[in-house]
Amino acid sequence: MIIYELLGLAASIMFTPISDDVLLLGQLGIWMSKNMNPYLAWISSWVTIFIAFLWFYLVGRFFRELPLVKRWMARKWLLKAEYYLQRFGIGAVMVAFFIPGIRHPIHYVAGILKFSTKKYLLANLIASSLYTGVWTFMVYKLDQKVGMKFILLWLPHHLFIVLSCLAFLISCIIFYKWKRNHYG
Repeated sequence: MIIYELLGLAASIMFTPISDDVLLLGQLGIWMSKNMNPYLAWISSWVTIFIAFLWFYLVGRFFRELPLVKRWMARKWLLKAEYYLQRFGIGAVMVAFFIPGIRHPIHYVAGILKFSTKKYLLANLIASSLYTGVWTFMVYKLDQKVGMKFILLWLPHHLFIVLSCLAFLISCIIFYKWKRNHYG
């Protein structure tokens, strides 16, 4: 059963636009509800995330060889990405794991730019370990303190309040940025 769950998690990360955080949290929640050992959950998710992001790197390496991509590689932003990868190296790949929006592209770009495979594997191994470790720790500790069942029962009854608070927060951020851009 766990093999199908791991394959499903990896495929979801690789082929769906859903946030990796949401996918990983959902899977960890399922494992936690089945009373899976937290260390086994962490190691399972670590291996899965490592393989999924290695896939992005390998896809980038493959697409680098296509003639259209070779012509496209002279673009300004790709040169900038190459500069950052060479300047920060392993650190850039590791930090990207914790920043949604650049989490996937940095791995593709590392592959396209032929970032050192050994350095990439080291960065991916360490960062995926930390990323999955932090989420596993939070999910299992949150369940001990609050209880995931409580949250899952509470959320549907208070969804309007949660969405209203999020809409208000987003509106405040947009207004602040608009005001800052227009009034200096």
